[in-house]
Amino acid sequence: MLAAGLFTGPAAGENTGENRVFGTLESGNSAVLSGAGSAASTAARLLLTAGFEIDSRTLFDQPGGRLHVSAMHQTGDNGTRLVGDFQGFSNIDAAGFTAITEAWYQHHLLDGRLRLKFGKVDANSEFAYVEHGGGFLQSSPGFSPTILGFPSYPDPATSVNLFYHGKSGAYAGVGVYDGATQAGVATGTRGPSTFFGTPDGLFSVVETGVHHRVTGRPGRVGIGAWRHGGDFDRFGGGRQSSTQGIYLVLDQSLVTGPAGRTRLGLFAQYGYADADVSPVQHHAGAGLQWYGPLTDRPDDSAGLMASFVQFSKAPGAGFTDRGELAVECFYRWQAADWLALQPDLQFIDNPGGRGRPDALIMTLRAAISL
Repeated sequence: MLAAGLFTGPAAGENTGENRVFGTLESGNSAVLSGAGSAASTAARLLLTAGFEIDSRTLFDQPGGRLHVSAMHQTGDNGTRLVGDFQGFSNIDAAGFTAITEAWYQHHLLDGRLRLKFGKVDANSEFAYVEHGGGFLQSSPGFSPTILGFPSYPDPATSVNLFYHGKSGAYAGVGVYDGATQAGVATGTRGPSTFFGTPDGLFSVVETGVHHRVTGRPGRVGIGAWRHGGDFDRFGGGRQSSTQGIYLVLDQSLVTGPAGRTRLGLFAQYGYADADVSPVQHHAGAGLQWYGPLTDRPDDSAGLMASFVQFSKAPGAGFTDRGELAVECFYRWQAADWLALQPDLQFIDNPGGRGRPDALIMTLRAAISL
């Protein structure tokens, strides 16, 4: 099971010139309506996030930089034990932890075109994200599950990142991250020691693309490549040093409202990895997110998406089904400035690719802004 999708791009990377303290409490209660693979049929979990950002003007009277520190506490059930799905129907599921999950500093140079970011970073806040996939509870819209050892929730990692944004809308970014999760080390609860020492094996990623407009509607298309320098078990036997893959991402506004605000947005993803070591060789996902679906509810949102993973056919991989399909729909009701409630329905076809029954899952996510 993979957990992802808590981030939708470098919104936290924007230099607002303001200091801020933030916090959220998210709860998710799920019930398997059909297809439970264990005696239990419900799961509940909590995720508390708190942190602060300080502008560099406050720190040392110089513009262009920001310091960010945030911590998380997660507890509760892991929903995958109910249905055995691979992609992860709840993106806040984890084994339970308390940690400083991000602690980074970034600085803008060349009139904001160049951005340097270093420290403990969730890679999904910068790479492989789709903005219009950010409202879904399914993990795969966060990032493609073909990306092995991606340093994202619940295991951000020490890193160095560099980004360039051109005047024409083109952009490029590169990051080098501690890849110790491949060796079983939980980087989310650790500092930088494994970035500089054992176990070795760095995770590197590069992404380039362009922010564009189609008939005046904003969009973005990007292509990325990643490499993990750790050691991997081959399904057919033996070990290999390093593996790599590619991914594609697309965000496109289809309908805009007043002030150019997106009303209907489309996202699409594709990922590829080496089937000799990766459980998933191909991944494809797409969906729609509708912002303000009711005229008197501008802060509500709704979404519909599908995500498919094709499992490795390599001898020894152990999959009996070709792939797993997840379909999700949700409605997010912004009940108050500080409270959002999101009923969510997912159907999982061939969960886990090993002959388990198809599953229908209902989840109620509640988010409180502290």
